[in-house]
Amino acid sequence: MNKEEDREQLDILHKAPTTRYQGSKRSILPWIYEKLEPLSFKTVLDGFGGSGSVSYLLKSMNKQVTFNDILPSNRIAGMALIENDSIALDEDDLEFIFHRNGFKYASFIEDTFKGIYYTSEENRLLDVVALNIRMLSEKYKGDVLAKKQAVAYYALFQACLCKRPFNLFHRKNLSLRTARGIKRSFGNKITWNKDFDELMKRFNNEVSDKVFSNGLRHAALSGDILDIDATAFDLVYLDPPYARADEKMPKDYHELYHFLDGILNYDNWAENINSSSINKRLIKQKNHWNEGNIESNFDALFKKFKDSIIVVSYGEPGYPSINKIKKLLLKYKSKVRIARKEYKYKLNHKNGHGLYEVLLIGT
Repeated sequence: MNKEEDREQLDILHKAPTTRYQGSKRSILPWIYEKLEPLSFKTVLDGFGGSGSVSYLLKSMNKQVTFNDILPSNRIAGMALIENDSIALDEDDLEFIFHRNGFKYASFIEDTFKGIYYTSEENRLLDVVALNIRMLSEKYKGDVLAKKQAVAYYALFQACLCKRPFNLFHRKNLSLRTARGIKRSFGNKITWNKDFDELMKRFNNEVSDKVFSNGLRHAALSGDILDIDATAFDLVYLDPPYARADEKMPKDYHELYHFLDGILNYDNWAENINSSSINKRLIKQKNHWNEGNIESNFDALFKKFKDSIIVVSYGEPGYPSINKIKKLLLKYKSKVRIARKEYKYKLNHKNGHGLYEVLLIGT
């Protein structure tokens, strides 16, 4: 790789928004760019959009992007970074969001999640911020309101992730953050101890710096990928939750990020909580990827999008194997090219040599 290519790859990383989201492909965006750039396409579906990193790359490549993710909280990333061309929060908006404004504030988070994810003081603030974001409707209307709220939720969600051990909501483990005298090999105690308003301002500033228009109209959806119109895309990028070879069931991101989806549906949060869960998870939502046979699900996806270029991002080793996914893809595409890159996930205790991110490109 020459110096000019080095600079280009560093520029791709520098432009992409930061995130603590598990499974984000931000760190390997230059590699993904290298594999996608030679392909001929104008419209693209990012079917399992997650943090929005790949959608952001595609928007930067001057493609017309449709972002989709089953989690409503992930759609926020799509709205704030992909649909949004120019809007961020100004100082008055931030002042409004962080302070009590005379509304009748509930104490649902403070009462329900005591000692689970955040301190009582932080929970009280989250109750205030959650209502204030909704009440931006006092200041804005229409598309401007939708984008302002999306940026506010995006900044809040990134702040929420920063202040969590492992950046997840899979366990009741506030003590990992607050206990004294414990030597930790993970996390960032300095960030954990920053106030929510400081972190939200940081992420809002990042949105202000990163949001741009490429002259095309983009969309952010939240739904089952099999319900999306298959005829509208030259290329479909599929980065589904992975299944380990020894488990054969994909990771359930609903369980990892349920708290963020709860904030989005604050008024109905209580009735959607699984009362038997220690950490107050939401009742499990059905979607095709976490049900049935994963090989059949892959086959259904490939059949649905057979008229588009199909790019699959998957972990190796995993289930199904890369060879099996290739065979399924070859039922609908005449050619499948494979690219591998050694890739280590920060929270994977099995990290080491022999773990790869794999792209299967069906044309």
